[in-house]
Amino acid sequence: MFKERLKTHHSAMAEAARYTRGPRKVSEFLNVTLPDEAVSKKATIYIHVPFCSKICSFCNMRRSLQSPRENYHTLLIEEMKAYKDLDYIKNLTFDAIYFGGGTPTTLNTGALREVLRALREYFNLSADVEITIETTVTELTHEKLQMFKEEGVTRFSVGVQTFNDEGRKLMGRIGSGETAYEKLKQMKDMGFKTLSMDLIYNYPGQTKEDLEEDLDKIIALELDGFSMYSLIDMKATTIEDAQGINQDTLFFDIISEKMKKAGYRFLELTKMVTRDQYKYVMNRHEGMDTLPLGAGAGGSVGGLMLMNPINLDQYEESIKTFGARNGMLFSPAYRDLAIFKGTLQKGYLPEDISVYIDLAQYEKTLLEMLEKGYIEKEGSSYHFTSKGIFWGNNISRLLYDMRVQEGE
Repeated sequence: MFKERLKTHHSAMAEAARYTRGPRKVSEFLNVTLPDEAVSKKATIYIHVPFCSKICSFCNMRRSLQSPRENYHTLLIEEMKAYKDLDYIKNLTFDAIYFGGGTPTTLNTGALREVLRALREYFNLSADVEITIETTVTELTHEKLQMFKEEGVTRFSVGVQTFNDEGRKLMGRIGSGETAYEKLKQMKDMGFKTLSMDLIYNYPGQTKEDLEEDLDKIIALELDGFSMYSLIDMKATTIEDAQGINQDTLFFDIISEKMKKAGYRFLELTKMVTRDQYKYVMNRHEGMDTLPLGAGAGGSVGGLMLMNPINLDQYEESIKTFGARNGMLFSPAYRDLAIFKGTLQKGYLPEDISVYIDLAQYEKTLLEMLEKGYIEKEGSSYHFTSKGIFWGNNISRLLYDMRVQEGE
């Protein structure tokens, strides 16, 4: 059914232009009061820190090899102040906050503390708000960990990638696998609610035994979850190409089977968990608002798409002239599409089949996916098998192409 595997949800994304309704002034569009039934609805915050102390060979993210500007955290706080008094924002309850990058922990301890405190001061946060810090091992000093504990950080996503020293060297990671293991163990001992790590597999030279050792360490640490990414061949990266589809399939099957036996389950196409709820991404899959803060951050609030400039000077100027900042209004159908794709990312087929152009063609495709073992029926709904999760982004792209698109 598929020959080449799509390894990222971005490959399954749609052309967004058809859904645009033109630019709107952010300060005017969001300065409206929500109707009573929508007051205090849940939302998320994404904070982008586009700095890295080292560029990894596999990375294609929006970041730069430099130390953070000394005033970067104050710019983040000024941006919060600009949003906090807008009526729409005042009526949101933020249920999850995600610090991404780049490497957020390149900011110093005091700067991170100020940002965390400003979030609580300027926005309504839920009582059980999930606060995630994306980080490498090397930037996590004991001082920072202690501060995160004091300031109520609940979740970490640690970019380990592999504990194998040769693999770490290939991927440009700093420090040994043993150092990474001991740091994660320290974090577990400190009692943080949720600890997750990134795992890259199918990198050049990786063996079945190398992968098994990585998985054994995840199990021994009793991590709450891990994100699993098959190495993606991208022009902007410097690492050699991944091993082929046969090895890709073999490694995925090893991860799926071994970790299910260890008590893990798929939360989404690239994540297995025991206790990790990962509210930030699950809320986004359900189409919730995401307020973006920081240079290069993007999100959507009230149907208004927001994208901050990645250039630091331009980002600073956009805060000083916040009243002139524009967003792009999208039609409600785009949110419906986001929920459609989010359902697929969670490993389920959307139940509303009226969205498809040709129902007979959809039924034929459904039958083929059942016959090939990509999906299983549970009650009235269909969910992906492990084989379906492996090909999940291909399935998402296939079903998206069968949808009735806006304007047709």
